[in-house]
Amino acid sequence: MLRKLVVALVVLAMAAPAFALVASKDGLVITTQNNNPVNQPLGDRDDVEFNTGGSMFFPPDTNGSASGWYYYVEHVYTNNGADALMLNSLGFPTNYYSQDPIDLPVDWTIDLDNNSVYSITNPYTWAWDGLGQFTPTGADDTSPPDTYTVIDITGAGLMLAAGQSMVWGYENAGLAGQTGVTGQETIGWYVDFWDSDIAYSRTALMQFTGDYATTAAEESSLSQVKSLY
Repeated sequence: MLRKLVVALVVLAMAAPAFALVASKDGLVITTQNNNPVNQPLGDRDDVEFNTGGSMFFPPDTNGSASGWYYYVEHVYTNNGADALMLNSLGFPTNYYSQDPIDLPVDWTIDLDNNSVYSITNPYTWAWDGLGQFTPTGADDTSPPDTYTVIDITGAGLMLAAGQSMVWGYENAGLAGQTGVTGQETIGWYVDFWDSDIAYSRTALMQFTGDYATTAAEESSLSQVKSLY
């Protein structure tokens, strides 16, 4: 079925280059008009700016629907720095899809000290270290999603220790932004099991920012000094 899907994608891409494809693991392919990706400013630079596409706000060139591709998607990131990493923000290109409706808002998820997505038995009931909700900021039904919803999570106080890994990701709001294989593995919850996107030559796009603990402490001290004047 995957081979047939790949052939269908190639034929459709050649026949209608102005359209983007909504692929699905159940074999369904839906074509919807494409919107140009937009560049969004990040603002002040953090110590760590990570996107599974390789650059911040990497634009999706395809996407997957919730029931056809995954309901949740997760990635494993390891803090290879010498200091603990305070997580500042998350960013996900996803939007509401009227042909595959999901109740909004949807979840963002973080599990600290975990190097395996497959250890999470069920994302709906898992005891996440960090769990919150967000409503996508992009327009509904845009395919592929061209806007990253950026979520400030500094208030959650989530710290990734040096050498520690975390599983992090989000719940698909209907359409999730993807691209081809980038070297980063993303793993989605499809129906009732985890399924790697590598087998389908895909990478889910998602990003986060963070500051090393020493930097955060220095900035806090500087802020205290400034407040005296």
